[in-house]
Amino acid sequence: MVEPQVESKFAPPLVNCVQCGGMLPQGLGEIECVLCGALCRVSHQPTVDALTKETVQCPHCMIAVEAGTDQRPVSLNCEACSGSFTLSRKLVKVEIQCPSCEANLRIRPRPGKRELNCPACNNPFNVSF
Repeated sequence: MVEPQVESKFAPPLVNCVQCGGMLPQGLGEIECVLCGALCRVSHQPTVDALTKETVQCPHCMIAVEAGTDQRPVSLNCEACSGSFTLSRKLVKVEIQCPSCEANLRIRPRPGKRELNCPACNNPFNVSF
């Protein structure tokens, strides 16, 4: 039986590498830049506090359960119904605009350069993070 998943409401901020200026993979702690290989220490105390104190509804009985940790994903057990579920990391999306038709697109940012095809006008364009 597969454990139900609940997405976290909080995510670490998007930060750039101090060495090359490219976007780092999302997370906290020691993060390795995929573009230049530099190790960067990422910390953000407001996010750590929010993740630790985050409360989510148990998918089994709808009672509020506190995460108690800044780690994601984390397996949680509801004290009220003894149900278990996974609190997963929040998937951050950013909104970009197509340079041809100005349609708004929501994508998950990844370090480096990507070529996208606009679903509205089907024109290709590049984005860099």
